[in-house]
Amino acid sequence: MNATQITFEQASRSLLDAVVDPSRWTATMDLLAEYGRAAGTLLLPVKGRGPGTPHSQALAAGLEIYYRDGWHERDERTRGLPLIKQQGIFADQDFASPDELASSDYYRGFLARYDCNWSAVVGFSDPIDEWCLVFERGDRHGFFDRAEQDDLVRFSGPLAQAAALARSLSYASAVGALDAYQSIGCASFLIDQAGLVVRHNQKAQALIGNGLDLYRRVLRSTHPPDNAGLEALIGSRRPGNPSKAAPTNVALVHRRGKRPLIIRAITLEGLAASIFTRGAILLLVSDPDERGRPTAPDMLIRVFGLTDTEAALALHLEQEMPLSDIATRMSISVETARTHLKHILAKTQTHRQQEFLMLLRRLTP
Repeated sequence: MNATQITFEQASRSLLDAVVDPSRWTATMDLLAEYGRAAGTLLLPVKGRGPGTPHSQALAAGLEIYYRDGWHERDERTRGLPLIKQQGIFADQDFASPDELASSDYYRGFLARYDCNWSAVVGFSDPIDEWCLVFERGDRHGFFDRAEQDDLVRFSGPLAQAAALARSLSYASAVGALDAYQSIGCASFLIDQAGLVVRHNQKAQALIGNGLDLYRRVLRSTHPPDNAGLEALIGSRRPGNPSKAAPTNVALVHRRGKRPLIIRAITLEGLAASIFTRGAILLLVSDPDERGRPTAPDMLIRVFGLTDTEAALALHLEQEMPLSDIATRMSISVETARTHLKHILAKTQTHRQQEFLMLLRRLTP
């Protein structure tokens, strides 16, 4: 039984509080540790372990070494994971003999240094991943006995509820971001922590087969030489950067007979990057060949005082037509078209055609 003043209900409720307000994860881990008479607690995914998961402040120094020196790749406690499917929890003595624990370099050489060489590991699942809540303490309190394990295993239910709530909130937040970019005409892909596509908007769908390929949730370029750059862009933004890719800001995807797609990555934060979410990165794709909505001619007339003829010429320029073709389309000479262009630049207080076109893009929401 728990000997502190913290109740199981209070400790369980703190998990939901942390989901809604991610800044409270450290305090929640500290509260859970106090409840379990542990030095600290931490959350770890069963697969794909990396830094950045919630943990008690007391474990921070040890966790840095855990990842820096590669102990996470030789964590002997993984031997106990099969027991989770049978009983929901395991402790060190469930899979290792006293002699093993006393002579293990992992337990005595590493964990004991940080006063966390005794563990109780509670397993729980969400629809996609398996997770563990690890309670750790040192020799002063010793191993977690059966009564303590029977008490701590009760956290499996609240943890699964917290994971479900986090996923629901983060999904809504991430989808909101996708919808927001859709509304301003930007193609975007939501990428999970494994680098796979979770969702994409309608603008992004239009690029499948038009420079990009999506197969079994893997986003690829239809121009194979560009895949290394796309993989580096995604890999450098994944939590913990498991690919060790050098940070990069943009990737280009070349297309036959068209200008390349420009892909940028945004690392999601806040609820959209909740610990249990599959959304970690938002890819934004710009298509230089895509024509935006044309500027309304009456706006040019009202805002800049252009004549009807000048507004018509401006709209042709916006569609990237050469001045000679515009002159033919409007049944005027090229010289007359140049005169109208000079008047347009003067009225809009721009000095070059490109500067005027940039001004037009800023007018369209």
